[in-house]
Parts: sequence; C-alpha cells; structure tokens
Amino acid sequence: MKFLCAILLGFLFASLPVMGLCPSGAVTALAVEEGERVIVVLKDGSEVIGEVIEESGEKISVKSVFGVTSIEMSRVESIIRGAEVSRREFEQRQKRAIRRGSAAGWHSLGRWALERGLQDKATNSFQKALEIDPEHEPSKIALGWGKVEGQWKTPEEAEGLVNKGWRRDGVNLLPPRAGAPAVPKQPEPKKPDIVRPVPDPSSGGRISTPEGLIGKLSPQEQKRRERELERRRKDREKFEDKKRREYEGVPWPHRSVIKSRNWQIECNSTPEVARTYQWIMEALSATLGKIFKSPDVRSQKPVVKIYRNHDEFMLKTGMGGGVGGFYQPNSQNVVAYHGTFGLTGTTYTVLAHEGTHAFQGKKLARMGNYPNWFIEGMAVYFGDGSKLDYKKKKLVTGLIPRDRLFHIQEKIVEGRHTQLSKLGGLPRNRFSGTHYADSWSVMHFLINGPESKKGQRFLVDYWRMGEKRRVGQRQFNELAKKYFGDVDDMEEAWQEYVLELKPDPAGEVDGDRFSSMDFMFSITRSDAKWQYVLDEIQDRDLVLMRIPDTRNEIRVRILSKSEDSQRPQDWVDSELLPALRKKYRDVRSFSGELGGLDAYVFEFYDRPPEPEKSAEETDGEKDSETEEDQQSGLPVGISPQQDPGGTDAEEKDEPEAIPDPLKHRSYVLVGVSNAYELRGSFEEKEFNTLLSDLEWVAFSFEKILRNRW
Repeated sequence: MKFLCAILLGFLFASLPVMGLCPSGAVTALAVEEGERVIVVLKDGSEVIGEVIEESGEKISVKSVFGVTSIEMSRVESIIRGAEVSRREFEQRQKRAIRRGSAAGWHSLGRWALERGLQDKATNSFQKALEIDPEHEPSKIALGWGKVEGQWKTPEEAEGLVNKGWRRDGVNLLPPRAGAPAVPKQPEPKKPDIVRPVPDPSSGGRISTPEGLIGKLSPQEQKRRERELERRRKDREKFEDKKRREYEGVPWPHRSVIKSRNWQIECNSTPEVARTYQWIMEALSATLGKIFKSPDVRSQKPVVKIYRNHDEFMLKTGMGGGVGGFYQPNSQNVVAYHGTFGLTGTTYTVLAHEGTHAFQGKKLARMGNYPNWFIEGMAVYFGDGSKLDYKKKKLVTGLIPRDRLFHIQEKIVEGRHTQLSKLGGLPRNRFSGTHYADSWSVMHFLINGPESKKGQRFLVDYWRMGEKRRVGQRQFNELAKKYFGDVDDMEEAWQEYVLELKPDPAGEVDGDRFSSMDFMFSITRSDAKWQYVLDEIQDRDLVLMRIPDTRNEIRVRILSKSEDSQRPQDWVDSELLPALRKKYRDVRSFSGELGGLDAYVFEFYDRPPEPEKSAEETDGEKDSETEEDQQSGLPVGISPQQDPGGTDAEEKDEPEAIPDPLKHRSYVLVGVSNAYELRGSFEEKEFNTLLSDLEWVAFSFEKILRNRW
C-alpha cells in the first residue's frame, strides 16, 4: 500500500530574520532587498522561484514567500529570467486557482497578473471568478462594474456614467457634484478605496484612527505605553536570537542522533531541540500503547528526521512550501522540520499526526486492511486533539480541536455528515478532507464518550479484526450491535454526544489578563466592568468579554486565509472587505496598530432588520387557513393547543422592540495563513465612550514569545 499523509501548514508571522543555507551548510543571515525575479532550476529537477538577493559565481540567494534560500551554483542547472518567469509563474498560480475552484482564488490570480502588466490574463482571471460566483464584488470592480443605488451597472454603462462626470467610490458610482463640469474619464479597475487617517499632532505624528482617544492620553500614560512597547521590542529580540540559533543548528552530517526505546531521532537543530523531540515521540508511543497493546510486527525502529529549518527541509526532500512533514510507509520513517506553523501548528502537531501513522505501521502488518476513518481518525485524535505538558513530559489527549468540532456539528445539523452505516466502509477513493472531522468525532466518542469502556473495546476489537483480514462496514456494524445495540443506536448516541460537545477554552483568565498558550497571545481588560465570558464562545471566537446586562462586547477571533501565498492587502481586498460589506453597512477602513504591530482597522454598523410585511402582503396569509383550523372551530391562525384568550384588537400583544444596530470597530493583524481579529461591538450611543476601553485592549494585545514544540 502506498500511503503518504502530508500536513499542509503555513508560517503565520515572519517575525524572525530570514535565513539561508551557505555552501558549507551553515546558515547565515542575509540582507533582504528587492531584486530581479528568477526561477532557479536545480539539477534534481526542482525549482525555486523568487527575487534575487545575492548572486555570485559560487551561489545564488533567492527570496521566496518562505524566506531566503541560498543555493550552491554547482547544484544549479539553469536560471530563467525575464518575461518567461512571469509566464511560467502565472501557469503555476493558474493551476492552483483551478485546484481551488473558488472565485477568490481566480481574483487573487488576476490581481497578481495585473501588477505584472499581464492585462489579458488578468481580465480572463477576473472573468473566471465571475463564472464561479457571478456576484463576486472584487472581480466585478476589477472589470469595471459599479453600483448605482445598489444596482449593478455593466462596465459599458459605468464607463458612460464616468464620461458624464460620475465618479467611483469603491463599488459605488456617485453622481457629479453640483456645479462640477462633466469631464470625460476613462474607467479603470480600481480596488475599494481606503479611508486614510489623519496624523494626530498630539501623538507625535503617529497615525490615529478617527474618533480614537490614543492622542488624548496624558503624557504619563503615553510614556508608560512607550516603555511597554520598548519592553516588548527587547523581548522579541531575545526570542528571535534564541530561535535564530535553533534554525542555524549544524550541517546535516553533524546532526544529533538519539536512539531511544521506540525511535531513532535525527535532528540538526540544537541538541536541546533534538532531546525534546526524543521525549515527545516516546510520550506519543506510551500514550498510544495504553490503548493498542498489540506486539510490534516490525523490529526496526522508525527514524524521525527533523531538519533545522523550512528551507533545508524543502531542499533535502523536494517538498513544496505547504508541506509540514510526511510519513514514509516503506521505510517507516517520519520527516519534518523544526519550526512553528500558522497560529497553533508546530513540529509537534506534525510529529503527533505522522508519528501515529508510524506507530500504526510498526504494529500493523497490513495497514491497508483498515478503512481511512480508522487510520486517519486516530491520527487526527492524537494529532489535533492533544497537546504537550512540557513540565511533566507527557501528552494530554482527548482535547477538542475547535475547527473539527464546529465542522462536524454544522454537518450534523444540516444533515450533510456521513452516517456511521456508511462511514465504516467508505472506500479510500471517496474519503476526502471533509471526512476527517467525521472520523475524529467517532474516535473521540468511542474513547471519551459516556460509554467509553465499551467504545475502547470496540476499537481494540476492530484493530484485532484487521490484523487477520480486511475490515469494513460489515465488521463495523457487528461491533456496533455488540456494544451499542445496532449501528442506528450508535448513530443516535454519537450525534447526541457530538452536538453537546464544546470546544476547549482557548486560554485562561488570571485577574484582568487572558492568556492563550495555544494561540500565543494575551490581552488585558481595561477595568472590572468588563467580565470575561468563556462559555459562550462561537465558531471563530477565542475569548469574549462583556459588560453585564448590555450588548457591549469585545472579542478576539481567528480569521483564515484561503491561500497562504495571498499578500495581506490582496486578502483584505478580495475576501475580508467584501465579506464585511455583505453583512454590514458603512464599512470604513483605516491604518492602525494592534499591540504595537501594524494592523488594518475597520469600522462598520449592523444592517437594519428587514421591514415588516405590509397589510397587502399579509392578506394572502389570512386566507390560507387549513382545513384543520376550520374544523376546530377556533379563530384562524390559532391551533387547538393554544388558548385563544381575548381576540379583540385592544388585547393584542405589543410587538417586541427591535434592538438598535450596533457599531463595531475591528483590528486585524494579518499573517501568512491566518489573522487575529480584535473586535469591539457597542451600542451606537455608547460607542465613543467605550472606544477607549477597546483601544486599551488593543494596546494590551501581545504575542506570547515562547517555544512551541
């Protein structure tokens, strides 16, 4: 069986100095400058695309989205330059857009082509986006569409209006100002306008957002904040220096080799890092061995190769930038690299997932005997659903990964999940990314559910069945009948259990401060009137604070980018702003800071509720009484279970008051694969009063600088 499971991950914040490999194998820091864009074709057939930072007879250093890579000229087959680079890079990006199949992907490709003067390719890309989503606003704007009083005008119609003196304001076309001459203008694709804030003289020339109160702080408070920012800067420098040493490590021939009871660890980061990965893998084996106690069928110890940084991993393995690690079934080896990925991903999450597959390969003579719900369900359970207790040097399992939980809960509610009567025998060629959530939830139900003893025996029996023959839906149903009545009863118990699950808290509250080690940030409330609420967390929420008995809230959320290679501004223009405009009104955008780091700032209002139906619209409803209503002898619209009470108009209940729309301010800190969002949602009449509280929280936001294994 050919089995390769790669975890797709991405770096979030490029906070560390960019590193490259020099000919000797040592890592050196390189000065990053804009340069010629090239494709370096290596003799092994792989390619590196990026900007030339340094080039000599001995090596070439290229800056890509993942950092700077230095390559010895002896390994280079050829270097492609000029227009051919843009053409070939467009083809590669076009393939990604085709695979994604989304309007946002094609729009991002169009923006990329437009910036490089590929007008025809850009136009075709925007048109492809509209074929997928005819209402994709950024693509319509790019092609010259515009709105007049909420109605779309074609590019030709918009051009005619512009020629008559109309002007563009983002997506909207506005009529000429009174007395303004009609000056013909040529329409051109234009991204949504950004409202630029005005420098506040009281804040030393720094940008302050409209209605902000930062510039009104006392001199003492401003000095305190400046000292705090300086402390953070120094802490970042210390942390970056430590990480730099880890990423420099040593050349691979001088790597640390540690042979432990179940694994052989090979790592060319620091010896401390290598020892840490050694106990992590042993802790994983101990945890898995408590449930699955079968003897080893292979005597060889799997080798876990961990390269010192991402660049070396790509160069040594030939893997692309989105792969964090993989398992090799033939050799039983696991390959990864030292680093952190996204907001919560680490080398540990790769090792836990791929190490589970290595454990399976060591214990199971034929992994192909088992369907994917079992193989991948285990890997997700012990990968996504576990974390390290560094002090006790053990794994904590049974955790609830919020993305998997919300995904499966949504599918169950909407009836889109794969029923257990089908999941147990789902063929490998029909098992897709959406089934990981189903498989994880079944595994969690069996190991941690209300009848966990039965569930764990179910898994052990299933494991043993597969040691002798191929198992599938029939064996799944047999065990469901043995331990849960039948597969339908098991389905009912599983659904009930999953729908009642809540995600594990993202962090802990200590006085005024909330800290999340999983998501690596902390915030501080402005005063005690704000109370932390951790039991009402929604899909993307990490923490919520609220003033009791009001609708005023402040929350931190996680936002996801559809593509790691998207630049922050492209993602904001093509995905975030359209989503905000669709849900809210009067969306404005500013420059700002979150925790002393450059951030996007948005203000917007809730849309007013839909107006109630008029009397004419409800006339038809009065005539739609059912035969049952007529036979009951009750007034139309009142069921037999209702007490008709008084039917006079004077006794009708007063309609409930519709709450006023809220006003929001949002700070968004964008990285490569995800973004933090700090959002304040306030009653409009209290917005200016509470804005200082939100700005306090925004200033207090701090990325936690610690090693995440």
